[in-house]
Amino acid sequence: MVRVMRIERWDPRRDGALSEAALRLKLETRGYEVSTCRWAPGTAVGPEAHLRERVDAVVSGLMRITIDEESAILTAGDLVFVPRGANRSVQIVGASPAQSFDAVYQGVPRK
Repeated sequence: MVRVMRIERWDPRRDGALSEAALRLKLETRGYEVSTCRWAPGTAVGPEAHLRERVDAVVSGLMRITIDEESAILTAGDLVFVPRGANRSVQIVGASPAQSFDAVYQGVPRK
């Protein structure tokens, strides 16, 4: 199956000012359980497939995300949707650390 990487960029006109709290709330209101990841510069995580749909959301720094064979560099406020069963790898780009949210879909949006 051919998949196309789905990326959503933070839009301050629609989403307001970007902050860690606002990004977390955006994910939680869509039904995702959110955990925080902190990454050292140069960190690389090899391909992994997960049983649940998830989102990687960049809080700070630059991250190269590869889903199956497609890659993109994401920056603060970017979300990438990772389909269930897709192979996902992460690489921190540049000399700065990065922070992201690993959000797993739970199916029950927060009100």
